[in-house]
Amino acid sequence: MENPLVSILLITMNHEKFIEQAVLSAINLDYPNLEIIFLDNNSVDHTYEIAERTFQNSKIPHQLIRNKENHGVSKNLNIMLSFATGKYVAILSGDDWWKENLITEKVAFIGLGYDFVLSDGYKYLEETGETIPVYTQKEKDKIINTLPRFFKENVVANKTANVGTFIKRDLLVKHPFDENINTEDWDMNLRMTHLGYKLGFIDQKLFYYRILPSSLSRKWDVMEESYHKVTSKYLDYIKTDKTLYKKYLLQKLMFKYEILLSKIDHDSEKKQMIKTWRTEKIRIKYKQPIQFFKIILNRFS
Repeated sequence: MENPLVSILLITMNHEKFIEQAVLSAINLDYPNLEIIFLDNNSVDHTYEIAERTFQNSKIPHQLIRNKENHGVSKNLNIMLSFATGKYVAILSGDDWWKENLITEKVAFIGLGYDFVLSDGYKYLEETGETIPVYTQKEKDKIINTLPRFFKENVVANKTANVGTFIKRDLLVKHPFDENINTEDWDMNLRMTHLGYKLGFIDQKLFYYRILPSSLSRKWDVMEESYHKVTSKYLDYIKTDKTLYKKYLLQKLMFKYEILLSKIDHDSEKKQMIKTWRTEKIRIKYKQPIQFFKIILNRFS
């Protein structure tokens, strides 16, 4: 049986508490033909040294890159890609980890006629040590059932967890990551499906996505900027579909009010702001004036 070379792109920054687990999950995979491109994005802790020491016990070909200055994730991925030689590429963050059969399952699955592949997995809540499914059954069923129209389903909101993204390397060479965008995984999924490449989804839990306490405190202004950069590429398409455009406007509204709420300290002001937000949401959802005012009266009477 053929085992094509797979290039693992392991990207990290200030992950000294987690990097050993990530590296071990890569070098202990049960797939026999791997290379690892490791990049440390100018960490100020001991991430690089711990990773270097962990790699010493591995016979898997690997290359270690240490940035002298910080770059965005997309640029770093493009740098790593320039060193990769595998038929396929798999992406791993330094604070996440994989089950040992992730690559084996994805190589077999992509061979069924797909161009890139996602899978089910777990969230690991660092603060509590709890492990939970990354999707509810309803969410996962919807992703699987709507794969043929993935672009339309995800163009105004990212609905997938992209840990362990697995893709043909030549596709990323032809269509590299957009270095102006922070949400590189969502952008890549849209770019590839919009170009007509086929996405598959493995209904197996193959990864662990670590949720840090800092992950929960969202930087809404940064997220809004990234959202604008991604959706602006497809805005003409979004506007041709009334339902999509409505969802897009509601997402924009969410960013607007989350940013405003993050700057308010007093509960009374927050409550009033939330009430205004709800009114604006209703206005977008219901264009007919009579229906709009009926709902407003029922909601707030």
